This record gives sequence, C-alpha cells and structure tokens, in this order.
Amino acid sequence: MGVPVFQVQHLVRQHDIQLFSSNFPLYADLSTRVMAMLEEFAPRVEQYSIDEAFLDLTGVCQDDPVAYGLKIKKAVFQPIFRTPLFEICI
Repeated sequence: MGVPVFQVQHLVRQHDIQLFSSNFPLYADLSTRVMAMLEEFAPRVEQYSIDEAFLDLTGVCQDDPVAYGLKIKKAVFQPIFRTPLFEICI
C-alpha cells in the first residue's frame, strides 16, 4: 500500500521525484470503457476493482489461450490507450 507523501518527502527531494495528481473521473471513464470491451471477449467478466477483472474463457479459446489473450490486449489497447502510459497485463 501507499504512504502519505509527507512521510517520504525526504525521498522525493533526494531522488528528484516528480509527483502528479490523479484524474479520477478520467480513470473511471477509461475503466468503464475497458470493462465494456472485455465483455465482448468473454461470456462472463468479474470486475475485481476499478482496474482489474477476471474473464471466464471457458469454451472460448481452447486452441491457443495465449494468442486469444494477446488479441484481447491489442483490441483494448489500440482504441483506448494510444500512448504507452498504461500497461495491460494478460
């Protein structure tokens, strides 16, 4: 878990760390779009948190699950995240 910035302020100064505020409305919007896209690839999607989900791929990708995962990653990444600021793990 994270810690308040005031507790690590010395590290921020020591390592010249740049801090940026969060844009929670944008993050929530992106999460909603990603979850909707994931539902196109699996009959059952369980959203675990705002940025995590489990897909039940039973009967969907029996031949090559790795290729199917990469297909999902490509489909989600291209239209939503056009910059390398976000990471998608399959």
